[in-house]
Amino acid sequence: MQDFIFYAERHGIELLKAGSCQFCGAHVEGGVFECHGNAHRLSEVLNFNNPEHYETRFLSVDAMALQHCELHGPWNNHIHLTRLFLIFNCNISWDYSKTPQLSNIINKYKKDRSEWLTPPPQQQRGKITTSDIVKVVSVDETIVKVREWAAEVFYAFKPHHALVSSIAQMYMDRYYV
Repeated sequence: MQDFIFYAERHGIELLKAGSCQFCGAHVEGGVFECHGNAHRLSEVLNFNNPEHYETRFLSVDAMALQHCELHGPWNNHIHLTRLFLIFNCNISWDYSKTPQLSNIINKYKKDRSEWLTPPPQQQRGKITTSDIVKVVSVDETIVKVREWAAEVFYAFKPHHALVSSIAQMYMDRYYV
């Protein structure tokens, strides 16, 4: 994964260091930098080596990536949104072994395609942000709040659900039939 600062520099994106996050609207003082720092604080609450926390980790990564989708390559949006589709709509319990499988499906899917998922406008990609996540302190509350965060982001991308449902079906056909 590329460093988001390097990616922004390469693509002419000015990252604001003060005020609310320019991408998700998180109520922070240090802009997108504090927003990213908040996301990393999840590892202080959750043990990401514990299989019970795997799915929460992926939900948080997907929510963060989709709320800040200008800071990574456009095909990443397909991966993050499809994974949320598989978790929320297909009831797949996600773990580390499934991500390379999904990546293989995305690579096959994109061979002859050039479409991009046009994200909702900045700050309209779900009301829950990292500033809400850091307010929660218990493990159980964090798991619930991260799931709510990911669900809000997922539904903000609803215009693309039909597209990612076809990718999800390719995944299901390959790995669940």
